[in-house]
Amino acid sequence: MHTSDFPVSTPLMIVWAICLAVAAFFFVRLLNYLLRKNRRELLLLSFALLLLAGAAIHVMVLSQSTHTVTDGNWVQLVLVSLVAGLEMFIGHTVIFDDIIAAVVFHEPGLLLAYLTIFVLILTFSFVMVFQILPRRLRDRLWLRNHVRSAMADRKNHLFIGVTPSAKLLAKSILKEQGKCRRKDQGYLVFIDIPEAEGMRAELSLGDIFTSIVSRRKEASLDEELDSDRFVLLKGRYPDVHHGGDLSDVLGLRSLRAWFRNGRNSVYILGKEEENLALLERLRADSGVRAKVFCLVNGVNGPQSLYMASLSRVRMIDTHLLSVQWVKFQQPGLHPVHYVDVAKDRDGTSLGYVSSGFHVLHVGFQETGQEYLRFLYEFGAFVGKDQKQVPTSFDIFDDDLDRYRGDFLNRFPGLKGDPSLHWNEGSIGSDRFWECYDRLLGTLNYIVVATGNPDRNVELSIRLLRTAARADKDLSRFVILARVATLDDRTRGILDFFNATYHPDGAPVICPFGVDQDIWDLASISGNMLKESASRFYSAYQHAVGGKDTWESRHLRLSSNSGDQLRNRLSLMREQGQDLSRSAYLPTLHRLAGEGLEEAAARIPSVYEGRHYPEEGADATRLEYLAVQEHLRQCASLRASGYEPGNPDELLMRRNDLCPYGDLTPADQHFDWVFVKTALAREMEE
Repeated sequence: MHTSDFPVSTPLMIVWAICLAVAAFFFVRLLNYLLRKNRRELLLLSFALLLLAGAAIHVMVLSQSTHTVTDGNWVQLVLVSLVAGLEMFIGHTVIFDDIIAAVVFHEPGLLLAYLTIFVLILTFSFVMVFQILPRRLRDRLWLRNHVRSAMADRKNHLFIGVTPSAKLLAKSILKEQGKCRRKDQGYLVFIDIPEAEGMRAELSLGDIFTSIVSRRKEASLDEELDSDRFVLLKGRYPDVHHGGDLSDVLGLRSLRAWFRNGRNSVYILGKEEENLALLERLRADSGVRAKVFCLVNGVNGPQSLYMASLSRVRMIDTHLLSVQWVKFQQPGLHPVHYVDVAKDRDGTSLGYVSSGFHVLHVGFQETGQEYLRFLYEFGAFVGKDQKQVPTSFDIFDDDLDRYRGDFLNRFPGLKGDPSLHWNEGSIGSDRFWECYDRLLGTLNYIVVATGNPDRNVELSIRLLRTAARADKDLSRFVILARVATLDDRTRGILDFFNATYHPDGAPVICPFGVDQDIWDLASISGNMLKESASRFYSAYQHAVGGKDTWESRHLRLSSNSGDQLRNRLSLMREQGQDLSRSAYLPTLHRLAGEGLEEAAARIPSVYEGRHYPEEGADATRLEYLAVQEHLRQCASLRASGYEPGNPDELLMRRNDLCPYGDLTPADQHFDWVFVKTALAREMEE
């Protein structure tokens, strides 16, 4: 029987052509989806189905054709058909002969079948070649097609390097974008940089291999981010001898438009040596207008990176981020919750504390140093005599001499401070545990921040066990353990020991520094408390009759004549003080108690020669709070490296680092104004 026995009408041919075009379109979409999801098994299955389809058509043709003799040898027939189908799939050569033969011998049914297989083979081959081989070509086409997105008003985010930190930050960005309308959402552009230097040809074997690796990374990103607002581009390792724009250095010249949009953000989150190489190229590219964020690690990293980037880059320090998470996101872990706030018979706070603040630092590397500065500021409390109550910091580290020297050189204002106790003996030694037993009676805050997260957890558990066996009151006792990741096993262990030794109270062991928590866009960009700090600063200026706004002051500080690096550091110190004041508000309210808003409102808004309102219990409490504010500000300045002396910004000298009673009435009045502003009801919103 011949296939020509089945009539094929012209309308059927037209319908079939339309269906064929639609099928080819969805077939391409399906292949793209499978490539994006890295579903290699389904890609292999589609290859096998096309091969079998081509072989089946050949079997049918050879068995029914009058000009081919098979003599009933079906094994030979199948083998020949498989070979023909494979040739048809790979080279598209045999199928042309088959199509011509179908036309010559008037077999429209076979013609439609051949055309169907031919279209699917072409689409399959096109997608595979376009997606896998010339990866750079595909990236260039994407950039050209989205050049409008680069210059649009929406905020795009560019990640140089596909690192775990970049993925965590991307998740935070996508979470924020979910609150916006889709048309306002920007793209997340990942630039994958290979570790090996050098350029490869467009279609070399090495390029094919790295493209396959990039495809796996893209599939992993798609699975982790679960969004269609990202793209993975392939860059190249920055060559130290390569000049030109940063986009040229990365091998993606079309990125220039993205870098020159001031609304976009660029994140350099690789290894420090790679970051330095990129910043060197950024230094030579003055056309970059996007906000640049760079990851640093180590005590001496920020200074060298500032110099390399000409102060155009915002530094991201994971050690500082971990402390900021506690400072801004966990007000319940502030020192004020672990000291005794003096109260009257009615339970009203009197504005001062009746006991000192005692901290044990286990590990004094970068995180431990940043945490000490935080506690030094927020742990400075005033007593009934309007003087600072005893504050004690006992510090242990296996390499204490090295870290102590680096720390005091960075912050000379703390040299010779009697509240810092440097203990000899390594962590976990007999001397360490003997010292811990001796300090346990007054100890109320422990920070465990060695370089080993597992060791931090083990030490925290042992410290809790020892305290519980000594009948320590755990209601005002906390152990902060620095961890990078918090899996279910570690979380379960900590929950078990917290429930065992303090079942009816708050957890004693609290992990901090978890990557999922600290890699937050609002925290990294400085917007976490910027709005509240700006509002507070404006209210403070209004209260004292000033006209300097948040923006004008920052513009003035950043544009002062002189050294650009010094201006940048000065601006960051001012911003840090504003943020610290905002973070201090919950502490101040806890010290103040309730009902002081009306009394604070009676403080004159403009200095009139007096620094406190009428006498009374409220005035006394406000006086304590004003002294407390001055004490905290002094601690903050000292922890930043300032020393007493005639004012000099270059030498970091301040003349207000003195007891509250030695201040002029005008300076005391400013502390009162701070209390008034902080206790205002609108500042609680």
